[in-house]
Order: sequence, then C-alpha cells, then structure tokens
Amino acid sequence: MSAFISYRNLSNILINAVKIISKAVICMIKLIALDVDGTLVDAENIVSPENETAVKMAVSLGARVALVTGRHRDGVKKVLEVLGLCSEPLVIANNGALIYWGNKILREHFLAEDDADRVIRFSAQLSGTVVAVFQPDIIYFYLDSSVDREYVMKKFDVFDMNRIAEVKNPGEIPREHVTKVMLITRSEDCAREVLDIWPKNLSHLNCGRSYPYICEINSGRCNKGESLKFLCDKLGIRSQEVLAVGDGETDIPMLAFAGRSVFVRHSKYLPKLAPHVEITPDGFQHRGVAWAIERYLSLQMPEQKILENR
Repeated sequence: MSAFISYRNLSNILINAVKIISKAVICMIKLIALDVDGTLVDAENIVSPENETAVKMAVSLGARVALVTGRHRDGVKKVLEVLGLCSEPLVIANNGALIYWGNKILREHFLAEDDADRVIRFSAQLSGTVVAVFQPDIIYFYLDSSVDREYVMKKFDVFDMNRIAEVKNPGEIPREHVTKVMLITRSEDCAREVLDIWPKNLSHLNCGRSYPYICEINSGRCNKGESLKFLCDKLGIRSQEVLAVGDGETDIPMLAFAGRSVFVRHSKYLPKLAPHVEITPDGFQHRGVAWAIERYLSLQMPEQKILENR
C-alpha cells in the first residue's frame, strides 16, 4: 500500500515538474512571431486545429504572439479572432511597413514616390501579372485582359483583402504612401523570371516571394526582420527570447533575427537560411506552427502527437 502511495506521489511530482519546466521554457520564449499565409493558415485562410491549439496553449502560459505578415491589418482580423488575440494585438503588416500595437501605429515605412512609380511602370508591362499597390487603408490593383479577373477577385476574398480599388490604367494608381507592391504571376517560373529581369535601378529595393508565384516589393530599408527587431525593442524583448516561424523568402530576415526559428517546408525547394533555422519534416505544412511551438516550448498538445514523425 505504501509502495502504491509512493508511486502515485512520484507521478504527481513528475507532472508538476513538467509544468514547471514548461513555464520556465515559456519565460525564455517571450514572443512568438508568426507569418500568416502558408505558415499559420492554409490556402483557404483556415488555421488548422493543431496550430490553433498550440498558439492558445503558449499564450495561456504567458507567451505573447505577433502576426508578421504581408497582409493589411484588416486581413488578419479573422485569424486574430480564431486565436483569441483580439485584445491589443501585435501586428506587423505589409512585410514590415506598418507596425501596430492594438489600434496604435508604432511605425510606417513607405516606398519613395520615385521608386513606387518605377516599380508600377515596370510591373504594368508584365503580361499576365496582377499589380497590387498597398497603402495603409486600401489596395489598388491593375490587371490586363489576359488575367482571369474572377480568379483574382476570389483570391482577394479568401485572404480578406476587402478594401480594394481596381484601376483601368496604371497611371491612376497613387504613388504616395505606398507600403508595398505585390505582383501575382501565373506560376512559380513566371515569378522567378520577374526577379531575374528586375531592373538594376530598382535593385536597392527588397524583392522576394511570399508564395512561389507572388513577388513582393518593399523599401530597401524595410523587411520583416528589421520591423520585428523594432517591435522587440519597444517591448523590451531580446532576440534570444523570440521564436519565429515562416515559410517564404520574405520571412528570411525575421527568421535570421529571432534566436529560435523554424521554416515550414512546402516543397523540396529551400531558400538560403541562417544556420540556426530548423526546418519542419515533410507533411507538416499545415501544422508547422504547432511543430515549432511543441519543439521549442516543450509542450505536448492534448490528444495529438505532432512530433511523432520528427
């Protein structure tokens, strides 16, 4: 009988020890920076149950979460609601051009008007490409007759890009207060070709792909990593206390900045990553956030074996 009691007490001690260790790890990870498209949500803008559970558990133990995305802030409202992050949310939008803490804008970073003009003029000559120009509160877009407009509008709707204005002539697009330009091409090969022929007089800008077929252009001084550092300085958080998770080329600066980072694998292609960045196993493209949180925060998701194949 005494042996049974001792065993039960030992079990309780071990359980409490695991809880204490988990909280200690949470103290080490004070901020989780998450890319949205392809990382937190799938192509239909849905957060998987695994990712949702993992984020909520991390938050319950004291970690903060920042969404670091190419989208507008309005474009992540549904995601914030699903994750229960609607109170004073931290959002880095438009690849770092806009930083929000709740309703307060901490910083805005625009393309120079001359640069915006050159990018728009060049991009409008690309056949079969949608040119989307982002300002803080609206997206202007231009497409030529070869583009399936219905397909584009469905994509805008899926990703909650609701404040949009179509123009018939690229000259109608404003050049001031441009946070980023997004080019939606026909395919991955087309996107690579755009970057291959990118004008030398625009080489000082940050150009990368968020999806294999989408190119994104920001000011040369603006990227997700630089903006995440700015936010961390405001919060008093060191890079070693940040876990970052992303899946695209535009996420690379953020992954390089964070002390702990995970790249969510979608295919055999992998961009050049900092040495400390870990890569999810095959088959975790919709559970990459959960994989990262369990790995670095030592959390076992209830009734799930996320790392079974690790």
